[in-house]
Parts: sequence; C-alpha cells; structure tokens
Amino acid sequence: MARQSKTIRRRVFEMMEVGGTGTLVGRAFDLFMILLVVANITAMAAATIYTVRRSYFEELFYFEVFSLAVFIIEYLLRFWVCVEYLSDNDRHGKFGFRLQFLFSPLMIIDFLAIAPIVGFFFVGVDLRFLLILRLLRIFKLTRYSPALSSLGRVIYEERRALTATMIIMMGMVLFSAAIMYYVEGEVQPDAFGNIPIAMWWSLTTLTTVGYGDVVPVTVIGKLFGGIVMIFGLAMYALPIGIIASGFSNEIHRQDFVVRWGLVAGVPLFSDLDAAMITNIAKYLRSRVVQEGKLIARAGDRADKMYLIVSGEVARRSGRDIVRLQEGAFFGVKSLIENSNFTANYVATSRCQLLVLEVNDYQHLMANFPEIEERLKKEYESFGHEDYGQPEGEAEPA
Repeated sequence: MARQSKTIRRRVFEMMEVGGTGTLVGRAFDLFMILLVVANITAMAAATIYTVRRSYFEELFYFEVFSLAVFIIEYLLRFWVCVEYLSDNDRHGKFGFRLQFLFSPLMIIDFLAIAPIVGFFFVGVDLRFLLILRLLRIFKLTRYSPALSSLGRVIYEERRALTATMIIMMGMVLFSAAIMYYVEGEVQPDAFGNIPIAMWWSLTTLTTVGYGDVVPVTVIGKLFGGIVMIFGLAMYALPIGIIASGFSNEIHRQDFVVRWGLVAGVPLFSDLDAAMITNIAKYLRSRVVQEGKLIARAGDRADKMYLIVSGEVARRSGRDIVRLQEGAFFGVKSLIENSNFTANYVATSRCQLLVLEVNDYQHLMANFPEIEERLKKEYESFGHEDYGQPEGEAEPA
C-alpha cells in the first residue's frame, strides 16, 4: 500500500512539477492551469462592469468557487508531492522539507491568491478589500513560463544595482524639488510651497511623464526644469538598461548551459575535460529538425558540420541508405576539404542536432588543433566518406 502511494505521488509530481517538459498529461495540466488563471483575471476585470456583474452574477460566482476549489487542490497536491525533490541523503527530512517548501516564493503566491477568498467565503469576515489579491493569480503563470522565471531571477540578481539606481533617482527627486522650492516657492506657493509638494513636479518631470498640471513660470525655474528633464532621460533609463542587459545575459547563460550538456553527451567529446567542452560549446549551435526534413543536399557546398544528439538521420546516396544514430556526425570531411556534400541527409525522426558553421569551425580548429586531429581520426577510422558511424549500416533503398 505504501509503495502504491509513493507511485501515485511520483506520477502526480511528474504531472505538476515536471509539467510541460514531461508527459502529455503534464503538458495538458499546464495548459489547463494557464487557461484557468487567464480566465480568472478576465472574469475579475469583467465583474467590475456593472451590466456584466448584474447579468452574470451567478455564473461569475460559481466560476470563482470552481477556480478556488481547483487552486486549493493544486496547493495541497504540491505540498504533498514536494518531498519527491528530496534526495536520499537530505538531512531536512520530509516534515522539515515540506515546511521549507511552504515558504518558497511560488507557494506564498499560491497561498495569497486563495487565502482572502477562503476567508470571505468560510470565515464570514468582510475581506472584500483584500479581493484585489486575486490579481496575484497572474503570478502563478511564472510556474509555466521559463521567461517569467528568468526575469524574476534577473531582478533578484541585479537587486543591488537596481537599489543603487533607486537611491540615485530618489536623491534627484529630492534635490530638484528643493531647488524648485527656493526658485518657485514664493511665486507658486500652492505648487512649490514646500519640498514635499514640489516633489510631485520633480517626479513627473524626471520620469518624463509631464502631466502639465504644475509648471515653472520664472526664467530660472524653466531653465532648471529643462536640465531636470535631460537628467531624467538619462537616469530613469538605467533600471531598464540593467534589467534588459541582465535578461539578455540570463537567456544566453541558459542557452549555453543547454549546449554544454548537449556537447558533453556526444560520444565524440564525452571524454574531454570540462574546459575543452566549454570552448567547443561556445561555437556550436543547437538545432531541432522535424521528421522528413532535408538537412543537407548532395552538391551543396559543405559549410556546416552536424552532430546528432538525438534522433536518426538517413544518408541517401544513389540506391544506398545509411542510417546515422545518436552520437554520429557528418559533413566533417567535406568541411575539412572545402568540398560539397556527396549525399542527401534527411531526418527520419525528430532530431536534435549540434551545428558547427564553417567560420566557427576554422576558428575552433585554429585555437584547438587537437580537436581537428580527433575529428580526422574519428571519420577515418569508420571508413565512410564524410560521416562518423560504425560500418555495416548500409541498406538498399
């Protein structure tokens, strides 16, 4: 019975936590939750329209009850299956790990998204002013969007730089408000009569919003206002630049990690040290080819070398077909000799390939000649024309 319970828990874990990267059921669950969250936000916005709220009050109410039930069940199931993350030598134990898991950011968001509604429905306390927390459900989408998760990591990793820019910007708001207080305070006491009031003008000017409800009227005030606008354009662009740069670096880092893992999994490079694999991964590009697609055509210039990470590629030359499996590579001889492909290469299944362009190949070989020697040795040992695959795989068309 205990073993059966563990098996069920593992399957639920794979569906909920592995999700879209796992089984078809996991992808279906992810899609259902994404649609439910989007529908909740849409329903909440629509409910603020009086005619919609009056006409569809019952429908909106029952949809909220249904959504709440789904989110509560999801919350409890995640709490139940979280121990599947535990390794055998973890010291926390199941209870300690579950307690720690409850205070993870995503679980806190899940709790805040359901707690006010639970209180409103079952406790009887008037928590309508907290219903705005239903909008937190939109953050549940971070579970299903790698891009949103990456953005969250970027903001956290750049928190010191962002904090520094916020301090600088607040300092500029205070400084410009103080100057305008002394310059315009006597002329416009309602708008610049003290520094806190003048901060409204400073904030709208530095952020280039410029509502126009408060404007300087003196010559000195206008000149200083122009200077503040110029500084605002420069300073308030800093947080955007920091986040954009960090997000770009995060995407490139993730892509590099994936490529590093793919390169390390290719038998040709599997026994190389980590530093050498890192150097190779910088030059290779990952590519997915669907079944039936032509990868390389006979007679075309060989400007790429291909390594098969997964799937199967058929090399078709005349009536002969050679099937290249995972770990094989092709195009290297033609690339080295600067010649053309002598056969057609077609994906016979969905393939994950690593591609080395001719320019990148030349740079890689110039910097690491031992890799070129390894490639030559590999394809010469197989006895085939321009691909690495054990002999005896040919079959008639």
